[in-house]
Amino acid sequence: MKRVITIILAMAMALSVFSVAYAENGEGNKPSVTYPANSPNPNNFGIMAKANGRAFQENAGSVNMTIDIVNNSEYDVILAAVQPSEGCIISASGNDTIPKKSTKAVNITATLASSGNTAGILTLIFNVPYGDSSNPSYGLVTAVCDGFSIVRAPSATEAPKKEDSEFRIRTSSVDSNGVCVLTPSGDYGDQLEVRLPLTCTNGYVYDLKVTPVLSNDIEKFPFDIDLVDYTLSYPGSIGRGQVVEFLYHLRLSKKATVGVKQVDFNVTYRNDEGDLKSGTVSLFVNVRKGLSPTSDKDTTTSVPKLIIESYKLSSDKIYAGETFDLEFTIKNTSDSTNLQNVQIHIKDAGETATIVPASGGSNTLYISKIGKGQSSSQKVSLQTAPDATAKAYTLNVDFSYESASTNAAHTANETIAVPILQKIRLKCDEPTVYDDVSYLDSSTSMSIKMYNMGRSSIYNCIVDVEGNGLKLEESYFGGTLSAGSTLAADISVIPSEAGDIQGTVVISYEDVYGEPGEERLPFTLHVEDPNAGMENMEGMEGMGGEGMEGGMTDPGMEGGSKGFPWWGWVIGAGALGGGGFFGFKKLKKRRARSLEDDV
Repeated sequence: MKRVITIILAMAMALSVFSVAYAENGEGNKPSVTYPANSPNPNNFGIMAKANGRAFQENAGSVNMTIDIVNNSEYDVILAAVQPSEGCIISASGNDTIPKKSTKAVNITATLASSGNTAGILTLIFNVPYGDSSNPSYGLVTAVCDGFSIVRAPSATEAPKKEDSEFRIRTSSVDSNGVCVLTPSGDYGDQLEVRLPLTCTNGYVYDLKVTPVLSNDIEKFPFDIDLVDYTLSYPGSIGRGQVVEFLYHLRLSKKATVGVKQVDFNVTYRNDEGDLKSGTVSLFVNVRKGLSPTSDKDTTTSVPKLIIESYKLSSDKIYAGETFDLEFTIKNTSDSTNLQNVQIHIKDAGETATIVPASGGSNTLYISKIGKGQSSSQKVSLQTAPDATAKAYTLNVDFSYESASTNAAHTANETIAVPILQKIRLKCDEPTVYDDVSYLDSSTSMSIKMYNMGRSSIYNCIVDVEGNGLKLEESYFGGTLSAGSTLAADISVIPSEAGDIQGTVVISYEDVYGEPGEERLPFTLHVEDPNAGMENMEGMEGMGGEGMEGGMTDPGMEGGSKGFPWWGWVIGAGALGGGGFFGFKKLKKRRARSLEDDV
């Protein structure tokens, strides 16, 4: 009965949703309300749907949209239905619950008309449960969502669209707050904050991307080129008159000349029809202090150059967390120009500095003068990070210097590779021997548990056994033991000598650079020979001799004369008690073979 009542209520609610009349109040996204007589004040329902300025891409006749629902009411509301109001969208669907006093992004799927405009309007219908939570009443609230557009996918037969009359993106003189953006300026070698404010002049655009036009011509791009990718993106859409700002941090080159430079940027975007457009915008950069354009031109044909002639590290193996010395020799390769005011800056090339100056040290060196063709040896102490991954790291060595004759400034860059190791910390439990007694030529099971306590993986892990009279039944290869992991190696050892046998489990491995290492774990096996004492028993078979021919025979043996004597069974039983099961089995087998031979 409960189920029937639930179905009836659901059908009633559905009918009420689709029979509601919507008020036209001309107030944008302010909702209209249909509510029973006992419902709360409709002014308490503050529900809005927002997607202003967004553009959604068509995919095979449908489009997925994300719309922000603002629920300012005191109740959780339920999105029950979505109704299109324009010819662009044929049908739409979506469902979600928006908690009270919150904003939530809701996904809506719409089916598009085969043709028509790209503007869309949707009416979202919400159920508002109120009153007694065990038996709530329901009010209906609608919210109109507009201001978005649909980007239609061009068909194969679609005629080419008419091009924009103008490129829609321009450099703005003010930012989004209306504050004037100043021309970036500084001295050569300074790092500048370059602000690029852009505005949309017509309609709206989206998928906006900006990339500076890089050039080796110092007059066109007066900055150092040290990034792989300079492209910046704006994820949303930009309407007419709206300003968005892109920010770069660029360092003026030591070769930059004095004066105002025009720097160009490539810009791409998609317009409201989904067409990809591209163009160029520009800004100006003021180099207050730099090289003279004339002297720079005069000296470009013979620029003195500094290089790293050689270098060495204080240790062949540098482990993470350790301090080491870097010794290097730099050379002035010019045979005509002396160099002065040489500054050397050493830094880790990675995003996160793994190699830094040692405590109390510096990564910057100064040399007052290096003559033409001369060299200078330097040393710096560096520290590696304790958590550094085992690999080779790159150090950038940046030079800045001047020609002694012209005072012209120059720069150079070299790199040094520093391999860093992580100390192997392999902890091993003592070998576990599962059998108290091992037997000659029979396998004995053992287990060795290993723990990688270090920060680096261990590779090509192999477990072997050493010792006189010991061999493995099968070789064990553990492969890679990653940092923080555990490995249990189960092996079978076959002894070939009896007694207390001393052996060693040998665990060999390699680090990330292929350097070998090993751990040695001693163990002892107590080995017994199951055949011990059986040789004397074999000689007893003929003890009857002539004097015992008429003696007692085994009643179980046919004929009696060839049977095993009764005392043999007594001795055999004693041997079973003292020598164990193996001796007894071998004795029976040997007796069986003897009987077969007699037959």
